[in-house]
Amino acid sequence: MVHFQQIALSNGLFLGEILLASARLNAQSLAMVLKIREQIESWRHDEKVVAVLVRGEGERAFCAGGDIRALYHAMSDAAFVYEGDDFFRHEYDLCRELHRFPKPVLAWGNGIVMGGGWGIFAAASHRIVTESSILAMPEISIGLFPDVGASFWLQQLEGKIGCLLALTGSRLNAADALAFGAAEFALPAATFDSLIGVLQDLPWSGQGKQDAELASGALSALSAAWPCSLPTSVWLPLADEVERICAGDDLLAICERIQAYQGDAPALRLAAELQAAGSPTSIFLTWEMARRAQTLSYDEVVEMEWLGARNCLRHGDFHEGVRAKLIDRDDQPNWSPKKLSQVKLADIESFFNAA
Repeated sequence: MVHFQQIALSNGLFLGEILLASARLNAQSLAMVLKIREQIESWRHDEKVVAVLVRGEGERAFCAGGDIRALYHAMSDAAFVYEGDDFFRHEYDLCRELHRFPKPVLAWGNGIVMGGGWGIFAAASHRIVTESSILAMPEISIGLFPDVGASFWLQQLEGKIGCLLALTGSRLNAADALAFGAAEFALPAATFDSLIGVLQDLPWSGQGKQDAELASGALSALSAAWPCSLPTSVWLPLADEVERICAGDDLLAICERIQAYQGDAPALRLAAELQAAGSPTSIFLTWEMARRAQTLSYDEVVEMEWLGARNCLRHGDFHEGVRAKLIDRDDQPNWSPKKLSQVKLADIESFFNAA
């Protein structure tokens, strides 16, 4: 489910609120995505709505991604695979629309921010984390690839952390999100109602650029006035090591260095375990998506990912990965092929062709 409301501001204008709400950590269904697209299109043209706020219901999650179980059932029957196509098409277009929305989009990234949830968060103009925020793109574990524009925006994070996250599915905490550019502001989770009060009293003008600057100034001031008790950064002390591991343009060499890590950092040891358990085809596809995205426009990246997702629904390890992780829960996916060295570029090329 998804709920909408217009929060009255002190000057007679409104803040549009999107509340993501589902039993599966606010995961998005096709119906939710369609409703959000329809609502933001209405707000785009409503002069009384000056900004949009997106948040998740409850304390556990902003959004854990797409409804993967629904996608599993869609790709289990060739007669219904088009439902998976529709989901990816509309999910990607939603992120594109939020990315280009002419009014400020504030994302309250409390709790889990993963997969398609990070796609919405990344598309927002003002990204706020709390002490409980956890960000990740764990798609290689289910035979997919970091999508919703992540082929582009993961690589825009500072240093090589985006490369490591994409190839392993590792996580960022709130401090890491701030340090590496995945978020700009941090506020304590308990201050949400107070934040709404502050937003209501701001002198919104209805001018997109001016209001974006207004929101940035207010959030910066609040971040200083209401210090957030952030966890210790996991990845900032390891930035040089990550840079070394992910250096160069040889995927096999990078993955070998990830697997060969023998240091004391638990995060890098876990990264090696996550990668070893992931789909070799997905790892190769993830790398190739990011490589191609470097020379593409944002729209071209979205279209490339759309083709990749459609092909994953039909030909890749996606079905098997979801079965092992979420349906049977045996964590024993039968990847094909089983080793990264066995993946051929010619096989990966097929993911970029019309399904």
